[in-house]
Amino acid sequence: MKRILLSSSFLILSLAGISQAICPSLFTRNNGDKGTCASHIKLSFATCPTSVPSLDSIKINGVLQPETFTVFAQKCSGSNIYVDYCISDNNLPPAAQITIFLTFPGGASGGSTSIICNVPEGGPAPVLLSVFTAQRNKSNDVEIAWQTQQEINSSRFEIERSYDNVSFEKIGTVSAAGNSSLVQSYSFTDNSNNNKNTSLYRIKMIDLDGSFSYSETRSVKGNSAATTDFLIYPNPSYANSKITIGQLSGPAIVKFLDITGRIVKTVSLQNSNSIEISDLQKGTYFVQITEKNSGIVQIKKLSVIN
Repeated sequence: MKRILLSSSFLILSLAGISQAICPSLFTRNNGDKGTCASHIKLSFATCPTSVPSLDSIKINGVLQPETFTVFAQKCSGSNIYVDYCISDNNLPPAAQITIFLTFPGGASGGSTSIICNVPEGGPAPVLLSVFTAQRNKSNDVEIAWQTQQEINSSRFEIERSYDNVSFEKIGTVSAAGNSSLVQSYSFTDNSNNNKNTSLYRIKMIDLDGSFSYSETRSVKGNSAATTDFLIYPNPSYANSKITIGQLSGPAIVKFLDITGRIVKTVSLQNSNSIEISDLQKGTYFVQITEKNSGIVQIKKLSVIN
């Protein structure tokens, strides 16, 4: 289905070399390419620019993106006219339109021209996602469901989960239809989320060529059934011994605070639940235990004796 391209708007910030400054008509991107440029964005032009502009920055929905961009290639052949830029990482989110800041060199005349352009996405999306939901069921598992209206050379869907909206981890994979113009329905059940706090989910849609894009995120309430109670033993404990934290189900961060609230010791537990406390003096401590997988945080009192 053809898209109606919105006219590109721009603001002239410098008059030098104004004849060279043109806005692109559309953009496409390809994340996940295993070539020299791992991720890149192509800006297509109606006519070949007489000088290659630098892509200074990109805004999506008014939000400045943290990536940087370097020129990878330029092509001016018939109607196939574009400048290809490498993206510094793979975190450029999907968008129907972006705002870009370009600088065109002035050439022999010196100086430069900077412009701002609003550029629509070009070409049909390989996967057109129409429905995406995530919610807990009666068993407190998280049921994730989505539908596609269209798929072009789609490979698979990877379901990702986050507890902090910063770092996401893959928790499952579902095969895609490949090519379809009919509604396709998919689902996945996450039965490992015991987090008492809100969790976030997104779907990574991966094509056969390795390129990918992300869905929007969906939030899910915490698991009200999670009732884990961490145990510290022995308690009281001798200063030259070890303590064990029971009921841990995964990695944890343990902080020891004295009675004034000052952190005197921090331990990261990965594949163990035992902690050496020979560096703690006699006294009473508050032990803050944060389990990474579940997000559960509890504070226990520990007495250290000679």
